[in-house]
Amino acid sequence: MEGYKEHLDLASERFQVATEQYGQERYHTAAHLFINSAINYHNAICQKFLKKIPSHKAHSGTSYFHELEPYMMGDCQKYRDSYALLVSYKGVSDYGYGLSIDAARIIKRHAAKIKEIAQGLL
Repeated sequence: MEGYKEHLDLASERFQVATEQYGQERYHTAAHLFINSAINYHNAICQKFLKKIPSHKAHSGTSYFHELEPYMMGDCQKYRDSYALLVSYKGVSDYGYGLSIDAARIIKRHAAKIKEIAQGLL
């Protein structure tokens, strides 16, 4: 995938499908897609501003976030916190089953924060 727009399009598509799944009470699937959409938004941001997608195991590395801070317009800490929370659920969403409605609600809220920040930057 080249360029940040492809990542952005994929993120938007996944977020939309996640919203539909959430509305159909398929909370685990929705949570999984919300997390993946946030990772795609993150990839778009990194591609645009850092000209690369950092390679980090299981998407959990945040040590390079200081490189993004100049572009975040004061949202870096909120972004980092939401991203870290979302990737903490990634293993369960990928390999587990039956995430609760409460977990899905939290994931949805934090994915929406990532989306809002990303759309403001991109």
